[in-house]
Amino acid sequence: MFRRFALTILAAGNLLLLANQELVPSRAWNAITTGALLKHIRILSSDEFEGRAPATAGEQKTVEYLVNACRAMKLAPGNPDGTYLQKVALWGITPVDSKLTIKAAGSDFPLAPEDARISSQQPKPAITIPESAIVFAGYGVVAPEYGWNDYKGLDVKGKAVVILGGDPPVADPHDPSKLDDKMFLGPELSFYGRPGSKADQAHRLGATAVITITGGPASRFPTRPPGAGAGPNRYITRETMIVRDASSTDRIDAAVSMTNDKAVALFAASGLDLNALREAAVSRDFKPVTLKASLSGTVHNQVREIDTNNVIAKIEGSDPALRNQYVIYSGHWDHMGRQGDNIFHGASDNASGAASVLELAHAFTELPKPAKRTVLFLWPTAEERGLLGAKYYVQHPLYPLAQTVANINLDYFSDWGWGRTRDFSILGMGMSTLDDVTKQAVERQGRVMTSDTDPVEGFFWRSDHVEFGMGGVPFLAMSPGIDFVGKPAGWGDQKRQEYIHANYHKPTDQIKPDWDLSGSVEDLQVLLEVGYLVAQAPDRPHWTHRPPYMHSQYAGK
Repeated sequence: MFRRFALTILAAGNLLLLANQELVPSRAWNAITTGALLKHIRILSSDEFEGRAPATAGEQKTVEYLVNACRAMKLAPGNPDGTYLQKVALWGITPVDSKLTIKAAGSDFPLAPEDARISSQQPKPAITIPESAIVFAGYGVVAPEYGWNDYKGLDVKGKAVVILGGDPPVADPHDPSKLDDKMFLGPELSFYGRPGSKADQAHRLGATAVITITGGPASRFPTRPPGAGAGPNRYITRETMIVRDASSTDRIDAAVSMTNDKAVALFAASGLDLNALREAAVSRDFKPVTLKASLSGTVHNQVREIDTNNVIAKIEGSDPALRNQYVIYSGHWDHMGRQGDNIFHGASDNASGAASVLELAHAFTELPKPAKRTVLFLWPTAEERGLLGAKYYVQHPLYPLAQTVANINLDYFSDWGWGRTRDFSILGMGMSTLDDVTKQAVERQGRVMTSDTDPVEGFFWRSDHVEFGMGGVPFLAMSPGIDFVGKPAGWGDQKRQEYIHANYHKPTDQIKPDWDLSGSVEDLQVLLEVGYLVAQAPDRPHWTHRPPYMHSQYAGK
């Protein structure tokens, strides 16, 4: 039997019509099971796999497991070289014994270790910072679509820039107790509030260092919760990783996190009131300020080469005209490894996503005929270190990005094993016509599609779909559903907060005895239907609202 529906999608003047055609054949639809999901998750999150850190014995076991599963399903190797692996070259960088000297108003301004944390993502043993005048550039944001430029009138070449963290918390003009959702996404972390975006902007303008002020008093403006978008990562080691290629040194020389109290003293030495400037910075009219201070010094790093792997398999498309276009399902395989006596098992994050991509691949093998477009199944590495496996793929694509029509990314279960939800939430709603396909698939299950249910956490920026979006590929990424069947209002949000505080990025992210994966199967059936329809439709998904910062950085690949 087949699930039969008439599907008509009308969006932004583009008509995708699959009228009176069979949607997902029931054999594929029923191939995804709770038992198979749980089996994969149990193995991948076991002690034997040691937390699945890149370039460890845990990686070797994980890669072997995924490759053997692909072979067992008779999936074709995804790398055109005939293998299931894409080698990913990274640098590992650990700061050691870094010393900076600050002078303020002609006198030494000593920094104790507790006052500031100093690092560099330059893959060099030593990075010298020449004497650099210090300037305050508000939130360090240049966002043309909001008419915002914190650097206006300022030449920062050869200078050190002091900035505030996060997005400018612009108050709603109609309700000062709320953030203006027309400015920097309101309570949601925007592209411009990310530390990496700020450092990249300062680097493009020629700055030698960026100093980010941490903490500080609450202003009269509403603010996001402290640490929004950062996550409770207190167990992560100090080593950072970056892609190892020609672009490795194209980044800011030094990054400094300075406590608010120390920053207040630094500004006072220049006769400036940091708290007053903090309030002034929440305005388009803010103008940058030069301090009577300078910074110099040397940052020392331990640097090592890291070789790791993306895993990729494929099912070749059946249509001669469309088989050279690609739909990619992705779910990162890595987690945070072993640290001391602790194994970070990563059952939800992201053994569940890796298992889900295996089960989606299984479902596609059960189709009576392959889909018209080629479907790729990608398990990126080093997501927990900055989306690096996905970044590497987008910078070094195995198949042209221009012919990659969609990325469907899975990063932890939407319900973490707590059963079925009435809602199906997605991140980045409103960006592409994939929303329309997803909405109809969700409604066919009698459910409701919603946007991100916890935007202040900044989850949009914390998974591999971002790199595909930056590469110009329309994407679909899930966010946790919270309206659970048979549970009272608020129960799902409470469970999510418990997970984030008790298990997220902690050794306790393990399979729980009461896990119920029935909701996870329903969610995967939605993603199966979406991917299948996209792989079958004559027209490809397209952007409906592509933010300026998400225009392709890798055009032509």
